[in-house]
Amino acid sequence: MSGATAPLVFITGASSGIGQALAARYYAAGYRLALSARRTAEIEAWASAQSLERARFQVYGADVAQVDSIVSAGHACIAQQGLPDVVIANAGVSIGMDTAQFDDLEVMAQTFAINNLGLAATFHSFVAPMRERDSRRLVGIASVAAIRGLP
Repeated sequence: MSGATAPLVFITGASSGIGQALAARYYAAGYRLALSARRTAEIEAWASAQSLERARFQVYGADVAQVDSIVSAGHACIAQQGLPDVVIANAGVSIGMDTAQFDDLEVMAQTFAINNLGLAATFHSFVAPMRERDSRRLVGIASVAAIRGLP
């Protein structure tokens, strides 16, 4: 498949790590890519280094901790590339914190905003149209920090 007929995957946190690995894997499988992150220059540099076809990927700058930002990126993806076949909420952080330290409570709030609210906000733009199309592949990637306490 090529062009607009190829399946589409939307991936957050695509500027490094697991996000880039997922992008490479889906690209190799023939998917078009909708890549989202705060650091768009890193996505562009990686895509160039990988010699990705420009027609097969689009970059959307967004911060998943800012609901309006990631929702806007989702709407832009739908408008520019169509409704994804797969949405992967991959953006996340793992930061050590100590709730006995007052400043670390803000670190915890930011971590929850990215890892929890960010996941729900990522899916928001896609849920209703995917339900209407009767096609729902939503993937949330989480950290062990979600199930195991930290000091």
